[in-house]
Amino acid sequence: MQNRRKFARLVIPVALCLIAAVVMVKRSSASIGNINKADLAGSWVVTLYAQTGCGVGTSQVNFTLNASGVSTAATNHGHTAGCGDSTTTGNTFTITSLTANGSGTAGLTCGAGCGWTFNIQVAPDRSTFTLVDLTDPLNYLQGTAVHQ
Repeated sequence: MQNRRKFARLVIPVALCLIAAVVMVKRSSASIGNINKADLAGSWVVTLYAQTGCGVGTSQVNFTLNASGVSTAATNHGHTAGCGDSTTTGNTFTITSLTANGSGTAGLTCGAGCGWTFNIQVAPDRSTFTLVDLTDPLNYLQGTAVHQ
């Protein structure tokens, strides 16, 4: 009988703590439901690995998306074998299409007469998305975007 009381004194507080933990956990609304452009509003950093007209290179692109999925002030810091180091500002990053599961397309300009089209896939928690250029002849780019 005394062992049951000790057991009950231990089990009841532990059970109450577990119940409190489950009740107090708040599910993030960002990971629930359909993904839309407004979910992606805010600051982003993209890293790209590329083979373009300038040869093999890497880039870091910084931009802030509005609720419509558009940024007109993207900055691209690039480093390529053929063109060296460069920085272009005032570029546009636009999410042109986005399905409820987070797949879609986006475009990035990179200066006068320069631009790429990406297939994208947004993570369910909206914290990252991947980019790959499958449409632009002689341009091969891939990367990851991280929400700041």
